[in-house]
Amino acid sequence: MLSKKVLMIAPTPFFSDRGCHIRVLNSYLRLKEKNKDILLLTYPLGRDIKGVTAKRIIKLPTYNDVSPGFNIHKPFLDFLLLIKTITELLNNKYDLIYAHLHEGALIGLFTRPFFKLPVIFDAQGSLTGELVTNKTIKENSLMFKLLFKIEEFIVNKVDKIYTSTEGLKDFVEKNFNPKNKIKVIKDFPDKALFNPNVKPVDINLPKNKKIVVYLGGLQKNKGVDYLLKAIPYCSNKLHFLIMGYPVERVKKIIEKLNIEDRVTLTGRIPYEQAASYLKLGDVAVSPKTLESGEANAKLYNYLAMGLKVVCWDAPENRKILGKEGIYAEEKNIKDLTNKISANLR
Repeated sequence: MLSKKVLMIAPTPFFSDRGCHIRVLNSYLRLKEKNKDILLLTYPLGRDIKGVTAKRIIKLPTYNDVSPGFNIHKPFLDFLLLIKTITELLNNKYDLIYAHLHEGALIGLFTRPFFKLPVIFDAQGSLTGELVTNKTIKENSLMFKLLFKIEEFIVNKVDKIYTSTEGLKDFVEKNFNPKNKIKVIKDFPDKALFNPNVKPVDINLPKNKKIVVYLGGLQKNKGVDYLLKAIPYCSNKLHFLIMGYPVERVKKIIEKLNIEDRVTLTGRIPYEQAASYLKLGDVAVSPKTLESGEANAKLYNYLAMGLKVVCWDAPENRKILGKEGIYAEEKNIKDLTNKISANLR
C-alpha cells in the first residue's frame, strides 16, 4: 500500500469522541505514515482533528445529533456521501478506497464497477448483530433477513477486510464465511496520550472513596446497564465515575435505582483528555457483551493506564487481557459486583 493515494469513507459524524471514531482516526494516521495523500469523506457534524484532511457533505438543517445508533437522517446522509464519493473520484485520481462501517463499504462497492478501485472494509462489528442487540430489529424478522443478506454481500464482495480484534475476525468468519482474507489490525492506544504518568483531571469527586471508572458509549448494547444494576450491591466505600454519552437514558436508570449520590456522570469528554479522567480510577469496568461481534477496544486504553480491569469472562476479553483481566460470569450482576469489590479492598 506504499505511496498510494487513498480515499477513506467514514459514514459517521467524525470526530465525536467515541470508539468508532477512534478507530477511524487510528486507521487514518496509520495509513498516513505510508501514504502521504489520504482524504477522509464524512458527515457534516463532528469536530476537525489536527493532521486529518477531511471533506464533509452538506449540512442538513434538521440533523444535529452525533450520538451513535440509528438516525432517521442516516439513509439520506449516506446517499449524499455516495454522491460526494463519486464527485471526488471523478475529479481526482485514487488508488484504493478504505471504507469504515458497512455503509461505507457499500458505497465503495457501488463505485467499484465504474472506477475499478479495490475496496478495503474496516469492520467494527456486525450490522445485524448490533441492530438486534439495540432492539432496532428482531432476530429472524423479514428486515433482519434482508439486512443479513446485504451484510453477507458486503463481506464477500470487498477486496479485503480489516478488524481490530481476533474475536471480531472469528465472528465474521463463522457467520459469513468470507472468501476474502481477514487481517487483524489492533487499536493500540497512543502512548503519548495514554500512560500512567498523565496528570489527573481536577473534578469534584467524593473524598476517601475508591473510584470505579467506565469510559465508553452509554447505549444499552455497551452493557452499561449491568454496571448500573450492580452499583446498589457494592460497598458505599466505592464511587462510580461513568464517562460517555448519551446520558439521558442512564440518568433515568440511576434515579430509578436511587444511586444518584454514588455516580458521577461526565457526559461526553474529549478523546485527548480521556486518560486524565481514567487516571482518577482505582479499577476499570467493561461490561459489554460481545454477541454482536463488536470489538472491545477500550480494554487497551485501560491497560495502558495501568488499571485493574473487570469484565465478562468472554474469549475476546481473555485474548486482550490474558492474566491481567478480572473475569466475571457473563451477565451475572452479583458476580460482577463481587469482582469489583474484591479488587478494591
